[in-house]
Amino acid sequence: MGASAEVYRAVLEGLREPSVLGAVVTSHKVGLFAAAADAFEELDPLARQCREINSIRNDGGRLRGYARDPISVGRVVEEIWPDRGGELLCLGSGGTAIALGEHLLRRGHTGRLRFVDREPAAVAGLRAVLDGPQISAEAADGPFDAEIAALAPGALIVNATGSGKDRPGSPVTDAVSFPVGGVVWELNYRGDLHMLRVARSQASARGLRVHDGPSLFCHGWAAALTTALDLPEDPGLAQKFMDALEL
Repeated sequence: MGASAEVYRAVLEGLREPSVLGAVVTSHKVGLFAAAADAFEELDPLARQCREINSIRNDGGRLRGYARDPISVGRVVEEIWPDRGGELLCLGSGGTAIALGEHLLRRGHTGRLRFVDREPAAVAGLRAVLDGPQISAEAADGPFDAEIAALAPGALIVNATGSGKDRPGSPVTDAVSFPVGGVVWELNYRGDLHMLRVARSQASARGLRVHDGPSLFCHGWAAALTTALDLPEDPGLAQKFMDALEL
């Protein structure tokens, strides 16, 4: 994390080799766009709009970049939170948070969409992409217990911080109180998963629906591999991955 633009560009040049089909980009998708968007021969409209690249195809030495997060995030959120007017609190404002906001705006969501992040630069990046009267984004140190406690019943709370996975820590404490009937979505699929454990401990008493990260992990890889390998669109591919992993 935090690699220089020169490192990103050197990696891209290696992807032009004939033996390379493409690449899936995970934690570096926003950094890659910032460092080397102009090194691609082609970027799809979502990559330009969301300012991220998470799938690369090598087409005879010509690099094509795609943003597939809005596709994969959209497929999961439609399953777990089809509410068109509910309140969202997204902890984190990086690439996956931007993809989530982009999908919700595109589907015509009317409820409040609030994003908080410890990094002012990440907040600025989200504000540059997402725009709408229901959007708010601010920098805050966390933990975010107070922001969660203020939510209306049925709200969606998303942990998109990477805390506990890419870096130590948790966006909440054990004292956090989730809204009655809320939906809690932990995007992490490995690491400490502290927020997931706390939400599960409150699920019965507060009527929570709690979702973990492996589903999005499979949807994300399925969507990214589709473009990287030039495969036909198959929304069922993620389910095949989940079945193989016995999720």
